[in-house]
Amino acid sequence: MAQQRRLVLLVPALATPLNSVEPPPAETAPALDALRTLLSRASVSELPISGMEAQLFRLFAALKPEEELPVAAVTHVLDYGGIVPGWRMRCDPVYLVPGHNSLVLAGSDELEITPEESNSLIGELNDFYAGKGWRFEAPEPSRWYLSLPQAPQLLTHPLPEVMGYSIERYLPQGQDAAEWHTLFAEVQMLLHGSSVNRLRDSCGKPTINSLWFWGGGTLPAIQDSSWSRIWSNDVVGRALARIAGIPCLPVPETANQWLSETSGGGELLVLDKGRYISRFEESRTWLQLLGELDEQWFAPLLAALKKSELERLEIYSGGNRLFQLTPRTLWRFWRHRPDIATLLGSDE
Repeated sequence: MAQQRRLVLLVPALATPLNSVEPPPAETAPALDALRTLLSRASVSELPISGMEAQLFRLFAALKPEEELPVAAVTHVLDYGGIVPGWRMRCDPVYLVPGHNSLVLAGSDELEITPEESNSLIGELNDFYAGKGWRFEAPEPSRWYLSLPQAPQLLTHPLPEVMGYSIERYLPQGQDAAEWHTLFAEVQMLLHGSSVNRLRDSCGKPTINSLWFWGGGTLPAIQDSSWSRIWSNDVVGRALARIAGIPCLPVPETANQWLSETSGGGELLVLDKGRYISRFEESRTWLQLLGELDEQWFAPLLAALKKSELERLEIYSGGNRLFQLTPRTLWRFWRHRPDIATLLGSDE
């Protein structure tokens, strides 16, 4: 007898827009029929955490809600092809954009850093902090690491969760926070004087004007490896799959493709297309993206549920809401289908 198919779907784009803008006229907005049907008929619960990285760690039972996310130790395994023991943190290069009485964070993907630039800056950082016993490394131009002789007492915020926001409320907290706030400013001064940034500035490119320290810790124990397969283009999802010894494949273009390739059992799929669109774009663009996802993913999954070809579907939104569905829950015809923002709720 064939295994029933169960899918856990992480969709960070299901976060309401950061900017309060008027939605497009109803006649031009996508109907989102499948998505609204799924969300309105699901059993809804609130999670103790929000954010894609935290949800991934929770799904692998690798984190308690109050703990720091040890993202650096996890992604380091993927970047270096094996486990290198020790405590480390991510220190990714970023671009801080002046805002209204604040600095807004734009991630390293916006900077298009070359390997040569990355290596040069890493060399300067290692020379400057050699006396402290600190070691910087950059296996990827956009993904940097810092190893320390002693782990600091800090609670940091994941870079992906700060993208597009003012940084003030997301700076490190904890016993050693004051020292690291000073370090944050010191690193900015060092980067400002770098020949790499002088050349970027002369070419009209945004400068690599800061680092974002986050995700410190040692490798966590993976307590749940019951997934038959993982589908992820995201580095954290891929890294957790590798540590757990679970096959990990690239995300298909559509749900129909996934349905044709899966053989059954419980599978986890990280659908991070347009992850930041609700932060940087207007409601119109966000709704257009949801329209694409509705056609490519939610409509086929709804049809599979109706035919009992999919036994269970769990949808993790961009906030802290979990929507759970089975073929039986689709019979809740009496439930009203409000607009999509109401269904998703506030993420703040």
